[in-house]
Amino acid sequence: MITCESSLKEFQELNKQIYLVVNDRKYSIQEIFSNLHRHITHILKAVRKEIYSSIEYHLCMALSWSFALANRLHINLAKEMWKSFPGCCPYCLTAPCSCKDRPPERQKMAGKAKGKHPVSMFEWQQMFWRIYPNVILNSAVHLAEEAGEVDETIRNNSATHAGKWFKKTVEELIDVITNIFAVASCRDLNLAAGMASYFAKGCPKCCRLPCRCGYVSVDKLISLSRSG
Repeated sequence: MITCESSLKEFQELNKQIYLVVNDRKYSIQEIFSNLHRHITHILKAVRKEIYSSIEYHLCMALSWSFALANRLHINLAKEMWKSFPGCCPYCLTAPCSCKDRPPERQKMAGKAKGKHPVSMFEWQQMFWRIYPNVILNSAVHLAEEAGEVDETIRNNSATHAGKWFKKTVEELIDVITNIFAVASCRDLNLAAGMASYFAKGCPKCCRLPCRCGYVSVDKLISLSRSG
């Protein structure tokens, strides 16, 4: 049983148990990313309009599709996230981040861990908040930027099959997840608790584990509201 105390690895594994087969059968990598991007767009709109009633749902769904993308690409998120963010910013090596003019490349992080390795998903969220305390608008804009970069790396990896583009996809997906956590922290939301609640019965739509419905939904278009 998944709980708010469960590890990041356990949440990723739960996503695999619920959705791996149906995602493999029904969704391409680009379609999985499209579902992730759809929820990120809803997050951006909630922040822009300062209407937060559904933001926890979209944050949890964005995180779920991030797990689905990682599972399709066989990415161990806990392992790769610690390699990229061992308790500090990978550019300035401090927590909180003290970057002013950020260098173009991350530093080699081997042996530069600072602080305790997070285990629970909430501990990961807290760690990223210590590294990158921010305001919600900046976090949401950064989330959108990183989503675009994931899209680019997926397309380039598909076109070239070059290892460097797969590596970049891993890096950018991790950056998306860090900014999902950041937006949640700005709203004082515990994503582990939200995810444990939404996925307590398996797929929240058909309430089965594994999922039988494919989580297919037709959403109201983002642009339909009169106010913009």
